[in-house]
Amino acid sequence: MSFSTADICDDFRDKAKIQVLSPKFKSYGGKTSFQGEVITVKLDKSNWLLLSMLKDERGDGKVVVVDVDQAYYGIVGDRLMAFAKNNNYEAIIINGYVRDTNETVNIDVGLYAIGTCPQRNFEKTDSARDVELNFEGIKVNSGDYIYADYDGVIITEEKLV
Repeated sequence: MSFSTADICDDFRDKAKIQVLSPKFKSYGGKTSFQGEVITVKLDKSNWLLLSMLKDERGDGKVVVVDVDQAYYGIVGDRLMAFAKNNNYEAIIINGYVRDTNETVNIDVGLYAIGTCPQRNFEKTDSARDVELNFEGIKVNSGDYIYADYDGVIITEEKLV
């Protein structure tokens, strides 16, 4: 995989709709450069749907984008990251918080979130998959593509490289 998010932004500026994830999102995973097709997940504090997906489904070439409306709970930690690694997911991007970051940085899966929170929610709450997500000025749908490197994370409606 050889690409540069800066080059993609330059090379496709007039050919594709490119969105850039806010710099508010920080990297907490072991993989700093990745690309893949998006799967969207909308959660309400609880990560049960995400847990079963990462544990039970192959994620070859997939990036999971999760919106939890920035609820202050750790949505992904070392356990879910291990499931993501075992099922070959490229990355997880969360409009929310993560935990166990001393361990997640050592797992070869990308992980972006707005911060950390040691507490998780144990109650099962509503969730949905493959829905349009809107947060921090971006719109993300299942089937979109994500490219990430040290310069940032970009979202496109089609695979560009």
